[in-house]
Amino acid sequence: GTDAYHMENYRNLDHTMREYQEVAAKWKKIGVTPDKRNAFYCGTGWRGSEAFLNAWLMGWNKAAVYDGGWFEWSNNNLPFETGVPEK
Repeated sequence: GTDAYHMENYRNLDHTMREYQEVAAKWKKIGVTPDKRNAFYCGTGWRGSEAFLNAWLMGWNKAAVYDGGWFEWSNNNLPFETGVPEK
């Protein structure tokens, strides 16, 4: 989604999942492609898992999901970095 709380890129107005081909087209526009390693995550895990399901349905073999989300990671005082990733 456009932020941590919305799933408009993955759901139809009636809250059913969008066709994974439509999701793939949106991802391609922003550089998320099957030839790259893609890790999906969110705050609690369910949104990241739904994004991962789309990648799995498309046969992406370099996709992963952190199903515990930031909630689990931050509760363990594990390290994290902020900023724009380097290419």
